[in-house]
Amino acid sequence: MHSGIEIIQQQTAFSQNIELCREVIFNLRYADITKYTALAESTMISYDTRGVSPYLTVAQRIADLYCTSIERLCGYEINSSLEEVLDMQVRFINRLGGIPIRLYKEKIMLEVSKHLTLSRTEVHKLLSDIYRQMILDLHRFGKFLAINKDEKIAVNFTENFHRLHTFVNVSYRRLGKATDISIGNLTRLEKGNEPMLSSVIKFADFFDVNISQIMSSEPNFDYARIEKEIASKNEIKNVRPPIPDSIIKEQRKQAAELLNKEQVEKIVTKWLNKVNA
Repeated sequence: MHSGIEIIQQQTAFSQNIELCREVIFNLRYADITKYTALAESTMISYDTRGVSPYLTVAQRIADLYCTSIERLCGYEINSSLEEVLDMQVRFINRLGGIPIRLYKEKIMLEVSKHLTLSRTEVHKLLSDIYRQMILDLHRFGKFLAINKDEKIAVNFTENFHRLHTFVNVSYRRLGKATDISIGNLTRLEKGNEPMLSSVIKFADFFDVNISQIMSSEPNFDYARIEKEIASKNEIKNVRPPIPDSIIKEQRKQAAELLNKEQVEKIVTKWLNKVNA
């Protein structure tokens, strides 16, 4: 059974992943994040280094900033797949209006010329570094945009929580015991109080649904399946999703695959052409 001070593993994953996004993937300062989201620097520090749970709409704003989903931020390490990282970086750059790529391509090919061969992983890392530089340069040019609050997802949560509580045979007492959320707080959430991300994670875990479902206007819950799944459930799993075996195998393959200069240039051109596309 869970204690009141136990940390939800997916909440821990969220904190770790948004820190990775800020520092490693997008090369952002806390002041940059404030320009995008209007969240105070001290607030962001509490989320990504102290494990404080944000409200659901704030968590969504952070996910939107990093061009991904709350569900993904609550999962395995965000930089486990370098191709996923590159996709996120490209979306970030293009959202700011893009940037001319010629000088960046010259710079990366100059670095490539210093090596006889490079692995696909090494090429992806060079590309990621170039994208980080693009983002830094765009910020120097004053390119920022507002990531606005989406009120709909809090309303969707309230409606979906009511649906799950109504159509699935589970009492507040049993739900509260499993999730370590008081009956008073459960009542307030069903009446429309915005939940913290940690609560959303717990409910998704207990009802065996996706975080994205519980935030959606069209969740398409399979109530019969859910009721069957939770028939004897008295606690949540509190497990952080592991890195999929397919990702591990692919990253090992890319690390072992040596490329010549022509192959490297083809990959570099393919990825850089995604900018401004």
